[in-house]
Amino acid sequence: MSRTLPLRPEHPPDDATVVLRAGVMAAEVVRRAAERTFDAYAVYRVSLEGVIGQTVLDACRGERVAAYRQIRLSTFGRLRRAGFALLATFGAPHFTVVLPDLSEVTLARLDDCFDDPIVNPAGPPPG
Repeated sequence: MSRTLPLRPEHPPDDATVVLRAGVMAAEVVRRAAERTFDAYAVYRVSLEGVIGQTVLDACRGERVAAYRQIRLSTFGRLRRAGFALLATFGAPHFTVVLPDLSEVTLARLDDCFDDPIVNPAGPPPG
């Protein structure tokens, strides 16, 4: 039985606003995460953090990101231009990118929206 995805009454920010995803976003990891959320909410989705009114470092200190060793950066505009829908979900600054399916083409298009992985500046120490 699926639940309703908790939406906030706001639109995602302008195209220039930075968004980050914790982890390296390997296709199989993204696929599994999206499958789990489909089971819960009947939509393929991936979680993102908006960097809104703070720095990337501050966003990386957040409870949903700090445990990850690497992050990927993008912008809301890059995701929109690639055709992905974005929703304000859960607690701010959390956002959801909606995936139309889990095909290799869709996952590659999502991956192309993000810069290469970088070390999480607030993450756990290496090793």
